[in-house]
Amino acid sequence: MKICAVISEYDPFHNGHKYMLEQMRKNGATHIVACMSGNFTQRGDFAVYDKFTRARTALMNGADLVAELPVTYSCSCAEHFAFGGAYILNAFGCIDSLYFGSESGNIDVLKSICDITESESIKAEIKKNLEEGMSFASAREKAVLRCSDVGSDILRKPNNILGIEYIKALRKLNSSIRANTILRTGAEHDSFETHSATASASYIRELIYKKSDCKRYIPKNTVSVLSQCKNQPPDKPRIKNMECAVLYRLRMMDIRDFSNLPDISEGLENRLYKAVRNGTSADEIMRLTKCKRYTMSRIRRSIVHSFLGITKSDYDILPKYIRVLGFNKRGREILHTMRSVCKLPVIMRYADIRLCDDDAKKIFELESRCDDIFSISGEKNFACGHNYTENIIIL
Repeated sequence: MKICAVISEYDPFHNGHKYMLEQMRKNGATHIVACMSGNFTQRGDFAVYDKFTRARTALMNGADLVAELPVTYSCSCAEHFAFGGAYILNAFGCIDSLYFGSESGNIDVLKSICDITESESIKAEIKKNLEEGMSFASAREKAVLRCSDVGSDILRKPNNILGIEYIKALRKLNSSIRANTILRTGAEHDSFETHSATASASYIRELIYKKSDCKRYIPKNTVSVLSQCKNQPPDKPRIKNMECAVLYRLRMMDIRDFSNLPDISEGLENRLYKAVRNGTSADEIMRLTKCKRYTMSRIRRSIVHSFLGITKSDYDILPKYIRVLGFNKRGREILHTMRSVCKLPVIMRYADIRLCDDDAKKIFELESRCDDIFSISGEKNFACGHNYTENIIIL
């Protein structure tokens, strides 16, 4: 048995994701674990489809077990996102390799860049660049390029950047899990260009919100699952569908509330507070907050954290359990193997959380409240409690 893993969003699951899982099989994976974001994503938005629907599509197309990446990690910067996923996968105790797609496709190059970024001289250079008002990504890129001959294009590609964070996270955990990468092919991340039967998740989401045909870019069996999803996407991003509620929440916050959000530093709380006082839409608030120090994705995440009520103290809690969203026959074999080596409680149903510690219960309750918000972000509103009552998917 060779258990391999991927950290994903599957927002939604598309042909590129299926290709990735197929390549993992070709490389020897007999069993595949997907650690998947719940209902909120790294870009600072609601997922286009709910987590159980997305888990089902993954299980139908190559994954054997899907575990949830908690909202405190799924809606966060690349470093925190990668660490949360790696921490959960390491806790399985039986995973051989972590795979990720990258524009480089060369694991040795990415490992060497990770070595460079972890050196004390580079860290000092990054700190200096941050003090000059650069965003973290720009500060790191400039520091690395100044101290090494690595190609600048490597650190400008989002999947390369995330891959480096996966490698760093595994090292930080002193994990036995090996990092492997597969060359990303077809459309680039966030690109609106298409290649044959592949397109970026961003482009596919845009088609979904426009009620346009996206069947060409997603597996056939996924089309029917998405069409049967109860909480269908509206005709605009879900967070935009709830804009009045978002603005209400933001206007009720003071400077102290903003400063208590995750990933707030260098005066971002002041810019956000001022923008909220003057902006009349979420987009306008983001534009008023934007400067070269803060990326749009960071600002969007801060707005989502505000809306969901996620604080620094929530953000700092390490994953306390493994929440299984679904599995198939091979997934059952993974669960059996985990039984004697797993380092965290495995949550299969709500009753299991009662046996966990207070921090675990706190994060589960936070996740449940966030899911209740998600349940009123689509074409129809649904009752609370989905996170407590939804049956685990077994294929």
